[in-house]
Amino acid sequence: MTITRAHATNAVAAALAAEDYCPPDFFLTQGVHLVELTPAVVHNTLRRRFPLRDHSLSITRMGDGVVVAATWQWMPWVTTLFVTLAVDEAFSPQILNEVSRRTLRDSYPLHGPYHYGVTTSADWRHREAPAGYTVELVAAERLNSLDPDDWPNAISSRASDQGRHVTVAALALQAGVVVGVATATEDSDTLHQIAIDVQQYHQGRGLGRALTSQVAQRVLEMGRVPYYGAHAHNLPSLRTAQSAGFYPCWTSAFTTGTSVH
Repeated sequence: MTITRAHATNAVAAALAAEDYCPPDFFLTQGVHLVELTPAVVHNTLRRRFPLRDHSLSITRMGDGVVVAATWQWMPWVTTLFVTLAVDEAFSPQILNEVSRRTLRDSYPLHGPYHYGVTTSADWRHREAPAGYTVELVAAERLNSLDPDDWPNAISSRASDQGRHVTVAALALQAGVVVGVATATEDSDTLHQIAIDVQQYHQGRGLGRALTSQVAQRVLEMGRVPYYGAHAHNLPSLRTAQSAGFYPCWTSAFTTGTSVH
């Protein structure tokens, strides 16, 4: 199956809409759209398998529209804060600081903003491992021999606990020693998230982009959309994804806290 930009856009919009309980068009239609979240929602395999929270808030922009979704406890002040905003103001430092201040009252930190990219069959770029290194695709079971503490992004017990199982794994090797790990997790039926770790001494040599490239290629071959997220200030990580053919798709800031499921 060939993954096109239209396919990727529709898959992402459908997943985000399933999570925010809104029509996909909200992300593509000009304006700030306010949506009340309810944890008691019918299971939707299009949404990513992150846990539902008793308090939740997310601010997401994909196209011309921004969706601000919050559980009922926060909707009064969320409405007051966002109802008259222009789209370009939703991620301003002033607004994010005010949202963070409000959510922290209930001990829920605001994370982000994170930038997310996707790649397609046409946009994907092959990146070779640098001289002296090899990158190999391996079975997910191979990760069991590695210490997760050494690879906190690529090997996450939290992802497994949430049902986001590893579908693709790759190792970067130097003289047979693992110096980098990359994985793709099945976050939803359509979106697989790529995460990488490279040991500090070996960073800056192109291993990250080689790992990302190989894992993304396998995800595309599976007929799924690979995506890659990094905090807005993490420019090296964003450049790694760009080098492998990922292009910007959406931006999000969100709270985390106690799950209800």
